Amino acid sequence: MSVVLLLALACTPKPVPPAPVVETPPPVEVAPPPLPESQPAPAETAEAAVPAELAPEAPPPVAAETTALADAVSMLTTGDQGRARAALDLLKPLASQYPDVVEIPYNIGVAHHILGEDTEARRAWLRATEVDPSFAKSWLNLGALSAQRGQLEAALSSFQAGVRQAPKDVQLRIAAIDAQRALGRFSEAVVEAKAALLVDSRAIGIYNSLASVYLANDQLDMARFMSLKALEVVQGAERNAELQANFGQIYLRTGYAGDALEAFKKALELDPDQPVALQFLSGYFLDNRNYDDAVPLLERQARLFPTQAGPRLSLGVSYRGQGRFEDAIKCYDEALRLDPSNPEPHRNLAVLYGDHLKSWDTAIAEIDAYRKAGGGPAAELDAWAASVAKDKDKALRQQRRDEEARREREAAEAALSVPEPVAVPEPAPEPAPWPTAVPEPVPESTPSPDTAPTPWGEPAPAPEPSPTPEISPTPEAPSPTEGSPDSPWGGQ
Repeated sequence: MSVVLLLALACTPKPVPPAPVVETPPPVEVAPPPLPESQPAPAETAEAAVPAELAPEAPPPVAAETTALADAVSMLTTGDQGRARAALDLLKPLASQYPDVVEIPYNIGVAHHILGEDTEARRAWLRATEVDPSFAKSWLNLGALSAQRGQLEAALSSFQAGVRQAPKDVQLRIAAIDAQRALGRFSEAVVEAKAALLVDSRAIGIYNSLASVYLANDQLDMARFMSLKALEVVQGAERNAELQANFGQIYLRTGYAGDALEAFKKALELDPDQPVALQFLSGYFLDNRNYDDAVPLLERQARLFPTQAGPRLSLGVSYRGQGRFEDAIKCYDEALRLDPSNPEPHRNLAVLYGDHLKSWDTAIAEIDAYRKAGGGPAAELDAWAASVAKDKDKALRQQRRDEEARREREAAEAALSVPEPVAVPEPAPEPAPWPTAVPEPVPESTPSPDTAPTPWGEPAPAPEPSPTPEISPTPEAPSPTEGSPDSPWGGQ
């Protein structure tokens, strides 16, 4: 178990003082003591196996007791609170039966920590340090609990006490280096790191912590030197996620943004939960408004650091960028719950309600809350609130205009929907049938031309008289009685 330092992210990513957090410590199982091959089964000879004058006051647990401890450890590895409670039921009787077995109070502390009972966890781990002062994990967890509460001096004291009791434990030394760095005591941290390298010059964690100290003190050349030294000395160091994250910071701060991104991405490939790479890579995506890539990284941060407000604040910004406004509100509210004195959630809520949800009264209330929580400057907040009020008035005027236009449109549509009476035109007279000639009976004597009917039943107009032709006189014809040979009757 080690102390993890995370730079929390605000609405726009910016570093804030580091806040160490405690990881859930792993349970530790105690192995039963090995038995000689010639020794009978423990159940038969447990009392007679060792002379009374040489028997320990509290023998290590064997048989059923060892099984109970193993079962408890198995339950604790799940991290489930119900199983942690069941593990406690198994461990507490063992603690009184075997008071000198350090793993029992240690695992009791783990169970209480899973249940959120850190006061009881601290008491159990203190008991473990009394049972066996050299048991390093107890000191690590005690220091981590103090660091989680912001008590860095107490955390450092626990780590250094552990180093004195277990000087060869590298994790305790690394924790002491990180605590010195968090306190800003860079010279002391370097001294701690150099002493740790004398214990184990091939421990990659020592090189990483020392490089982090130089990074925090803005000694980039020394940070690069220690990181390259780790690659040279430690076999397989290039596959260490923390080392890659340190290279990413070095590249980023020396102007090699492309190399920094590649280093951070490689760190996350090696360890998806590497906190420094998560922080910087999500910050890069957030700065470039790449919310889709920022969200999964920030969600992972929020899961890894449930007590920190920073990741949730940044996650809310990313949700807002994706249009997931309800999720953003939940993140801001959770950030306020975790850190009520932080004004930034109020500012982000004001932006969300005013610019996106158009809930101007709520936005103005959040601006006032931001002001009361210490946000400012006052003149900018006054101008912001006035701008929101102006937007509200403008929107209300537009709403009234839209409403009037809607009513007018509905009235026009209603008028068009009522049909007007239409006069039925009188039927046009049917045209007279086309006249046909009706023949009249022809008299025996041919009528005079001026009275003859026309084909249409009307008297024809009388023709104009034509001039009478002159008739030449002819000689008088001979009488037929005279028997002229020319007579048609013949002549006799």
